[in-house]
Amino acid sequence: MLARALARAQEFLQLAELALANELYNGCAVCCYAALCWAAIAALEHQGFTQREWSHGGLKQTFTHELIQRRHLYPKAFGTWLVGAYNLRTLAQYKPKDVGTKETRRLLHHTREFVMTVEEVVTP
Repeated sequence: MLARALARAQEFLQLAELALANELYNGCAVCCYAALCWAAIAALEHQGFTQREWSHGGLKQTFTHELIQRRHLYPKAFGTWLVGAYNLRTLAQYKPKDVGTKETRRLLHHTREFVMTVEEVVTP
């Protein structure tokens, strides 16, 4: 499952990059959040946290508490980015207002760093 989670994180990251390149900012935000979720799942699985399904809240809470606050494996900013991505994805997917160009570009930058860092930590 770890390898599959990493592959999905990379796939959604690539889709986010394609969406941004084509000025599809809402799609970019949705794909960034998906990439972050799959990377967080991979990070948690690497540390022995396995679940068949994760709720959005459970994933954010467990990643932040266990891997950032308790084990200090990832920077504190990663928890903030995960929550911010969830909020931006909610705006992009469920609200009539579009997400902005600047915030989407920032989210994609954070997503790249998050996915890359998780890959470095979990890959031998």
